[in-house]
Amino acid sequence: MGLGAFLIVCGVSYAEGSFGLNEVLERAKTSNPQVNAQKMNVESRRELKEKAWKNLVLPPVNLSNEDEWKVVKKYGAGLEELSVALPIYAGGKDLNMYRKSKAQLGIAEKDSSLVEMAAQEAAVSQYFAALNARKQIEITNKAIEALEKQKERVNDLYENGKIVPKSEVLKIEADIENNRGINLENSYHESASMGELARLLGYPIDSALDLKDFDPSQYLATKAALKEENNKKVENTILGEKEQLKLDSASYDVKIAKADLYPVLYTKYTYYYRDVDSKGNIYKRDEDKFEVGFRWILTWGATLDNVRANEYAYEKAKIEYEDNLKGISLDMKNKLSEIRALYGKSLAMKKRVDLLQENMEIDNMRYENELLSTFDYLNSVNSFREAQESYYELQRGLVLAVIEYENLYR
Repeated sequence: MGLGAFLIVCGVSYAEGSFGLNEVLERAKTSNPQVNAQKMNVESRRELKEKAWKNLVLPPVNLSNEDEWKVVKKYGAGLEELSVALPIYAGGKDLNMYRKSKAQLGIAEKDSSLVEMAAQEAAVSQYFAALNARKQIEITNKAIEALEKQKERVNDLYENGKIVPKSEVLKIEADIENNRGINLENSYHESASMGELARLLGYPIDSALDLKDFDPSQYLATKAALKEENNKKVENTILGEKEQLKLDSASYDVKIAKADLYPVLYTKYTYYYRDVDSKGNIYKRDEDKFEVGFRWILTWGATLDNVRANEYAYEKAKIEYEDNLKGISLDMKNKLSEIRALYGKSLAMKKRVDLLQENMEIDNMRYENELLSTFDYLNSVNSFREAQESYYELQRGLVLAVIEYENLYR
């Protein structure tokens, strides 16, 4: 029996709705607040990359005028000079700043995918939690209905003078109230899960989402071909590529710091529109000048300190890169083992749920025919309720494990 076939066979059925697992996954990708916030971060990084590119290829143009107030009052404001400076050599600083901004954009894009995955996983978890609470309400309501019928029968016998003590009626009433209390808790869990799901999907928290049950035939049928081994290299996954970009960014920091050790060679073109003579009079100059120069700033070893600090940061990044890749590989291996364990456990729990459901149905008939005590009947209901809840937890865990496993290889 394959994994996909198992998930199809053992899917729990509920009332039909309009918001299933596929809709939850798609909505989380497009409308989750954290996903949309991360998109803004990506766009911000994209603009910073464009800024770095322009700084690299386009020389800054300076249009300026600076005169005393008395000159401005007499002659008015006007352009004094236009200058364009173009660095010939700056130790590769502008180039590496562009490369770093490009790496930072790449990291933001990888983070966007990771935030999207996390939003989907969180939404799926709340989706299953809401369905589980709804199922628990359904089971408990059936138990209350049976208890109400039994209470009515026992109460009739008591009021008609039959040999039934009042304590039996009181015990049943207490059990009814206990189950109503259980359903109040179930209703709270359903409301809390629905509110959190609405938040994760970008809806108002009081939205009445109409959920339908998880449909394995539509979503997990393709998972029957889930491979036991995936040969994709860790370095080629989103997580691996992000780690490489982080390492690249640290290496660019070293190169940027080292650039300050070298003098800056530059050319400068200046065109003078007008000037002020010694008497404070404006005259038309119309003269241009072409310069070649260099600039080097002595910082008394501070630049070397900055270089060494960035080199240590780069060494740290290399250690973290190797360790994080091992961690990702281990997660891949462990996640596949987790899927196998959950798959086997779910098979066993499915059999237990079926057996306990059949047992509860038999006990329900026995209880209605007064062949079973209230205590034993409620034990049967509680056993089925707990098994159903455990099975739902395993079902959710199995689906999440499959999603997380696939995300590791994206």
